[in-house]
Amino acid sequence: MADLPDLHAYLRRRLEWAFERGKVDFKIIRSIVSSPNLTSMYVRDFSHPCLCVAGETYLDARTMLADRGQRTYALSLTSWKQLADSVEVVDEYLFTDLSIMRLQVWPFDPRVLDDFQMAVAVALSFTPGELMADSRISLAIDEIVCEWGYFADEF
Repeated sequence: MADLPDLHAYLRRRLEWAFERGKVDFKIIRSIVSSPNLTSMYVRDFSHPCLCVAGETYLDARTMLADRGQRTYALSLTSWKQLADSVEVVDEYLFTDLSIMRLQVWPFDPRVLDDFQMAVAVALSFTPGELMADSRISLAIDEIVCEWGYFADEF
């Protein structure tokens, strides 16, 4: 998982053969590291110190990707289990309703990840279908992972 200690060094060792040829296709990472997104939902008027910026909101803060009004945050499964009864999950909402946020539940606490681990976790939290539906996401991921020697043109 993305919370593996020193994930960057682990992947560099495991993919040494690929790095010898130049930048490495980030698609390979999907076969080594699992998506952290156990489930996601839309919730109303929710705030908590365990929340961590994730998804398109994370990409928007670091690239030119324009995020939607509903921001995306992640929190650990442990935190979610403690808070689930006090959260209003919604199935439908107006696009203009800024009291709604997208919440992703991850198996680990996203707040403890280093920059590389978080970039990997966010990139892998998108499903292949989401990436195909919006090519801007792959371009934003490419912009973020390039500093570590990866590319994600058609992630």
